Amino acid sequence: MPPEDNEEHEEHSSPASRTLGSNLPVSAGLGWRVLGRVLDAVLVGLAYSILAAVVGLPPPTLGLGGVEAWTASALTAAIWLLYYVAAESQWGTTVGKRIVGLRVAGPDWARPSVASAAIRNGWIVFGLIPLVGGLVQLVAVIVIAVTIARSEANRGIHDRLAGTTVLRG
Repeated sequence: MPPEDNEEHEEHSSPASRTLGSNLPVSAGLGWRVLGRVLDAVLVGLAYSILAAVVGLPPPTLGLGGVEAWTASALTAAIWLLYYVAAESQWGTTVGKRIVGLRVAGPDWARPSVASAAIRNGWIVFGLIPLVGGLVQLVAVIVIAVTIARSEANRGIHDRLAGTTVLRG
């Protein structure tokens, strides 16, 4: 049965109640997801650094510091969003998630659609809101982490909105 938005049914309809001893995947906990995200951050940061050096862009500054700095931040957000949406919709995982054995499943347990991957990663663009974007993005990350940690199925609010589940195994 595919993931549902109804938290009440999650323990029965998702892999969260399955044990690692079985051959079936289980929903990924917050620690594994953070580790995958950190690995992805290193890779995307390296890619941006190379691109910035070649093109001559300043480092991202959360949109503070004028048009040039905001443009660099917008390019960074676009790279992040494109990376996550493309990787999750095409392969069901990112490089960082793959290294730690995670994959993203859509409502039918297959790879998420482009739309679902965009919804679950849409919070990335919050950083572009002038002056308060960094704070809004930080709040979004905290809300996502808390909702993952409080869900028996390890589904954050972004997963519920997108109809996705992150699986391990």
